[in-house]
Amino acid sequence: MLASSIGRLVRDRSGNFGIMAAFAMVPLVLGAGVAIDFSSLSNRKAELQNALDAAALAVAREGKTISDAEANLIAQQFIRANFDPKDVDLDLKRTGTRVTIKGGLRQKLAFAGLIGYDTAKVGAESSADIAYNKYEIALVLDTTGSMKGGKLSSMKDAVLGLVDTMSTQIKDADKLKFAVVPFANFVNVGNHFGPEFDKNGKLIKKTGADWLDLKGGVEVPQLELKKGVSRFEVMHNLKDDWKGCVETRFTAAGEDYDVSDEPTKKWGDKNRFVPAFSIDEPDSGYGNSYIASSVDPLDKSATAQNRKLLKYGVTSVTGSDGTTIPISGDGEWFVPAMSKYGGKGPNRDCVTQPIVSLNNDYNGIKNKVKSLQANGTTNIMEGVAWGMRVLSPHEPFSEGRVKEPGVEKIMIVLTDGSNVFGNNYTALRSSYSSNGYLVDGRIGIANGSSSDTNKIMNEKTLAACGNAKKDGIIVYTIRLEEPDVKTGMMLKDCATSPAHFFDAPSRSQLDEVFQKIRENVVRLRISS
Repeated sequence: MLASSIGRLVRDRSGNFGIMAAFAMVPLVLGAGVAIDFSSLSNRKAELQNALDAAALAVAREGKTISDAEANLIAQQFIRANFDPKDVDLDLKRTGTRVTIKGGLRQKLAFAGLIGYDTAKVGAESSADIAYNKYEIALVLDTTGSMKGGKLSSMKDAVLGLVDTMSTQIKDADKLKFAVVPFANFVNVGNHFGPEFDKNGKLIKKTGADWLDLKGGVEVPQLELKKGVSRFEVMHNLKDDWKGCVETRFTAAGEDYDVSDEPTKKWGDKNRFVPAFSIDEPDSGYGNSYIASSVDPLDKSATAQNRKLLKYGVTSVTGSDGTTIPISGDGEWFVPAMSKYGGKGPNRDCVTQPIVSLNNDYNGIKNKVKSLQANGTTNIMEGVAWGMRVLSPHEPFSEGRVKEPGVEKIMIVLTDGSNVFGNNYTALRSSYSSNGYLVDGRIGIANGSSSDTNKIMNEKTLAACGNAKKDGIIVYTIRLEEPDVKTGMMLKDCATSPAHFFDAPSRSQLDEVFQKIRENVVRLRISS
């Protein structure tokens, strides 16, 4: 009986299988637990690596001028922001521009403790080195009358901070250049581009920039000075030499020269830049009457056309074939000394300070920014167009590099206002602007409301921004204390992306805005 019972037990495999299976499951469960531990360690290491990368970049971005103590403080701040800092040991080393940070901690294990391992070491290392591109930055700054006071001061401080910080970071001055483009209703390219004159008041050959309309050859709608009359010579005659402002290039035959960086044609007059010339307006109801003459600017009769020229002392014009055509008529020419104009004259509306072309004289750039003054009305399109031109490798300003990998062209446009044409109820329909008078019809309409002209100017601004972006320029835009929704939308669309648009309802935010732009502009690389 006993032998029979033992035999049955030996032959019964079900109980043995359960016991054996239980023993077999122990390593499987333990293995799964250890796998979970290792997965947790891997995730923890990745988190630590990301935190160290952020810290290394942050320290490297500050350059070599900060102390080791400041570097460690910055690293700790970034670790705290990106990782649980408990029990993390940091070792930071700096060699020139290279920053290396090692970090480690003991991570508790949930399952490996069953086999004698309660914690495991988690470590990571990150190195960041400055890998600066070549940066060309156009600062397109609103200097209109509405900027006067605190806004202008805050803008200056923020721009000076940008120049200081970036020039401290980037020690190779050849890799960092700035241009300053102040804008209002005009942009001033600088009177040093103007021509010289002989004793008879005529232009001396081979003087003056050939991209300027030196001889009045550009065909552009205007009220008084016809084609073939040199505005430079007229201003010289009036003893009020050109101050440097230019008109917007005229769009003709489908060519949008006004919003493009299209080079001027050396042997043609179609798209040269015309010097700004504020005409002698009628005596009554206008602000710029400076010559004793009763001729009506809108009178298109042959007699009136001659009288308009004679009042400026123009006694002849140059024909298309180069011949001299005399002017006759009964007009009177009266040219008093400029001191008698009382602030009026052909340069009356040129209130913007000259452009500073791309250069790495940082003290000179900062001094220019400090000297900016607020005056005039807002023409954002003209600022953007000239911001594009100062970054260009060809004239009018040719200091820019050819766009290629490693060259970053950046435009920062700041404005506190909406586009303004200067509409009014006079017979000229507006004040004088870079597009002439509204009645000239250069923007496509010869009459209309301020809303009409604002819409057109916004469209042209967007076209200028679009051309800049096509040329590879990164466009940042800043709206400063300007509640107009249309302007905000236009500036947002003008920027390279929505992330490149900054809305600053308060001037106190400008420092932070420019700091964010700097962080976006200056790219470093993780080298670990």
